[in-house]
Amino acid sequence: MSQAMWAKPDQTYAEHILAAYTAWRATVEGKRPLIRRLGERHGFEEDRFLQRSLFTVVLHDVGKNILPFQRMMHALRSGRRPAWSENYRHELVSYSVMLRGSAALDRQDGPLLDIAMPLDALAVLGHHKRLNPDLQSFARELPLPPPKLCEQGVRDALDLAATLFEQEGYRFPSVAPKNLYPAREVRELIGPEGYFFKFYEQFPDPAALRETYAALKAILHYADWYGSAGKPVNYTLQTGSADLRSQIRDRCREQNIPFTGLRPFQEACASTSGHCIAIAPTGSGKTEGSLLWALHNIADMGGGKLIYLLPTMVTANSIYRRLEEYFGKGNVGISHSTASLLFLGEEDSSDARDALFDRSFIQPATVATVDQLLTAGFNTGKWTLIEANAANSVIVIDEIHAYDPWTLALILRSIEHFAHMGARCMLMSATMPEYLLDLLQTTLSGAAVIRDTSLLASARNAFEVVDAKIEEMSDRIEEAVSNGRKTLVVVNSVGKCQDLTQTFADLDPICYHSKFTLKDRSDKEKKIDASSLLIATQVVEVSLDIDFDLMFTECAPPDALVQRAGRVNRRRAKKDTTITICRPSCVSRKIYEHNGTDILARSFAAFQAAPARPTETDLTAIVEQVYADTEIAEEPRFLEASRAYAESQRRLHGIYDNPILETNYEVTRKIDYPQIPVIPLQFREIVRDLPPIQRRCYEVKMPLWYVKKHREIRGDVVFCDMEYDTVLGARFTERPEEACLFI
Repeated sequence: MSQAMWAKPDQTYAEHILAAYTAWRATVEGKRPLIRRLGERHGFEEDRFLQRSLFTVVLHDVGKNILPFQRMMHALRSGRRPAWSENYRHELVSYSVMLRGSAALDRQDGPLLDIAMPLDALAVLGHHKRLNPDLQSFARELPLPPPKLCEQGVRDALDLAATLFEQEGYRFPSVAPKNLYPAREVRELIGPEGYFFKFYEQFPDPAALRETYAALKAILHYADWYGSAGKPVNYTLQTGSADLRSQIRDRCREQNIPFTGLRPFQEACASTSGHCIAIAPTGSGKTEGSLLWALHNIADMGGGKLIYLLPTMVTANSIYRRLEEYFGKGNVGISHSTASLLFLGEEDSSDARDALFDRSFIQPATVATVDQLLTAGFNTGKWTLIEANAANSVIVIDEIHAYDPWTLALILRSIEHFAHMGARCMLMSATMPEYLLDLLQTTLSGAAVIRDTSLLASARNAFEVVDAKIEEMSDRIEEAVSNGRKTLVVVNSVGKCQDLTQTFADLDPICYHSKFTLKDRSDKEKKIDASSLLIATQVVEVSLDIDFDLMFTECAPPDALVQRAGRVNRRRAKKDTTITICRPSCVSRKIYEHNGTDILARSFAAFQAAPARPTETDLTAIVEQVYADTEIAEEPRFLEASRAYAESQRRLHGIYDNPILETNYEVTRKIDYPQIPVIPLQFREIVRDLPPIQRRCYEVKMPLWYVKKHREIRGDVVFCDMEYDTVLGARFTERPEEACLFI
């Protein structure tokens, strides 16, 4: 170029476009299977899509060739503070140029879809800011006149774009970047009275618009982000099944677990192509089985992502560490609301890690809570990336039984959608009642069902049912601990957990529940193995790798009790291990029977009538017996959630980013007792000078009604008056009955 135009303070325009082009080439290699499937679904050829995709990449930053932007770059390069208020959003100008180019491509080669719609120009317009009808992302620019172009810079940018087009064998369209009126042209297409609204209502296949737009924009993000970072695209896992088998063997040896080869269940997973439903008791090696299935299917698909989804942040953190051991640092991302806190203080917490990549499912493997996938259906966050990456992936959803009707319905709609786009899914559970299995098989037609039958006749623990409250077991609990038995006590509410911890204070128990700060909870998890008495809530049910000798538990639904029992004699090597089930409390009924069922009474009776040492077959029969009349697909919340995505897509016309969630239906979990994160008031001085990310280490979730009564707002921080200590966690300053509803 005759005079260097700058895309970033340390990268010229030409350097950035060339780097983005290199990243684009690597990205589309990974995305080819998805592009082909989209073409088959929506009637376009792969090469036509690639042409449009390349068009977004070579022109996405052409709008940086304007005087305001270049002034800002020169100020930054000179070490001066730029006049941000004088800048003009470059993607508006890029959009105007793209709009002309897209129309020229339509005339030259025909539109990508049946009806001409500049989805490529819209992808460029929205590649930094939210795209929505109120145009708030561009509110400052809308009343301003068009900015002055750096004309030579624009000409050079178009020449470079044409050269890259020719390198790929495409003919660059005639683009005349004159008489640009970005604000007006944006309003005319996607503003409140824009053409897009009428177009969307008339278009026969709205899914084609959304899926094509998402793929175009996602690939542009890849090219732009990797081009800016100067890193090579790392699209899919390079670990093979043979490598993983060796690592599984080595991991067993390190943990002193006898290894005589993979179990039949794991071998079945490792050789299954396509969708899979895996049912296996705790301790069967489900995680490793799922990874073997994933690697087999990634190879079978010719590449793709691994997305591993769990019910809670704690379980996601645990599985993330395990996958990182197997696949190596830099190959595994983690995504949930507090994922960034996991790396505070670690060497790779800033430069080497990119939280944006993690949240967008860009890493070869991503571990997340299921919510991170479900939000894509509501067009929140970087939904186009999540959409395009999940559609080109293998998706493992663990503990599929653990979700309420609302979230389960969203999961089913999501996997149905991504399966149609080519994703392969594995759904796993230790307990799979027939009503749930039927739902899953209906959703994933042809899915293989793999059961671990090797343990069906085995009994892990003895069970006893006592007609007494768990508080009445204090003598037996004290005796067990005194005799050196590692003892687990599980209750259904935080309040009860805290009360029992105080009752057994002389035994130095660990109190474990959801109302601790992140640091305190993490510290407790590290001490559990050495503890002789753990008193916990339902948080121990899912994917926590602990092993006890005895358990005393309040009655809960049968699948929850089976999960809890899996924390006792985990590796089936102990003798004389017992599960004692006590009567459910009144609070337990409020937690589990809010929909008017009598599930706790049925569960209690079923375990009373069961053999003293139930086999895995017996436990499965108990779950089936208790849920025999369950019709979850007819429940109001399930039906309502099943319609939620369609309602959301109608409101957002398929492609708009969601500016404000409709809380009636655009939520991934329906909460009967809303809770929000706050910082205990006693930490006010400690967090005062901390950056926002570090302040989150001091947050706990408290009921909304309580926060409204006891909050103290300082700037953007919400403090809440409560009792808090590292032993018991958060407590109310007074103890109304609702205190026991902490779960």
